[in-house]
Amino acid sequence: MKSFEIVGNKNALNAVSSMIDAGRIPHGVVICGKSGLGKKTLALYIAGKLLCEQENAPCGKCRTCKMLLGGGHPDFIRVAPSLKSGAYKLEEDLRGVVSDAYIAPSEGKYKVYLIADMDKTPQGSQNALLKLIEEPPDHTVVILTASAKEYFLPTVLSRVITLGVSPVSKDECREYLTKSCGRSGDEIESAITAMGGNIGACLSFMDSKTLPKAVGVARDIALCVSAKSEYDILMQFWRLQGNKELALLCLSLLSEIFRDAVMLRMGMGKDSLIGCANDASAELAKKLSDTRLSQLCEIPEKYTASIIGNSNLTLCLNAVVADIMERIG
Repeated sequence: MKSFEIVGNKNALNAVSSMIDAGRIPHGVVICGKSGLGKKTLALYIAGKLLCEQENAPCGKCRTCKMLLGGGHPDFIRVAPSLKSGAYKLEEDLRGVVSDAYIAPSEGKYKVYLIADMDKTPQGSQNALLKLIEEPPDHTVVILTASAKEYFLPTVLSRVITLGVSPVSKDECREYLTKSCGRSGDEIESAITAMGGNIGACLSFMDSKTLPKAVGVARDIALCVSAKSEYDILMQFWRLQGNKELALLCLSLLSEIFRDAVMLRMGMGKDSLIGCANDASAELAKKLSDTRLSQLCEIPEKYTASIIGNSNLTLCLNAVVADIMERIG
């Protein structure tokens, strides 16, 4: 059974709680943040806040809360994407929400829809939801999530409240994992070293074979970039051949490593770092200029979009290497 517990992210939690307690129901909510930071948990909390039978909502004990935590409440609808990629189909999924939203709730005062990971679906598909977001029935709340608010159309963002979720401190992460996941101290420390205060990512790191491999490859690539060794960079990217999931993970991790190098160049302390390889970020900060590091930061997102768009993976990876070499000189 899940929990309503939110670790950290007090600003987002307090903002939505204050609105609901004051009777200002947010009928459209966008929750943004990297995978693993608790976007779906915050959405569940909002549903509990709206549907719980007790004054101190969500209580976690009443019949409604138990149904929510068990995944069986008819008025909390987690919209399932039809495509294997995690993307939503316009007709079957998104327009289906619009037509269903006008039907009264089965049990509570509200129907809460969670449409998660909208960044996997073409941006234009959001237009199907505009009428519902602009003029929602009084009983309807729509919650959308994505890794960044930039994935949403301005017309959507102007009609919702936007909440951001962030990593917690390493101490908060360690305390939560020690209490809840039943793993050894060494496993927890390895996960926190790689993934920082991202609780979901730490859990994935301990349960996954792909994520630890991606962390290792991303670190090795970053170290090769700091050494400006084209052959070694190419060899590291070659390890990603034929594995789209691994390549996308690696690019995401590289983005954070490059970002951390920029932060170090700006004189920020280690507490500001979010990546999985602080040593590699430090080498990059030592070896490359501010301008070159800023240019490197543009590369992961650029080629992530190409890979998601089903471009040839081998050609994309070769292009990444060429782009890196052009920018580091």
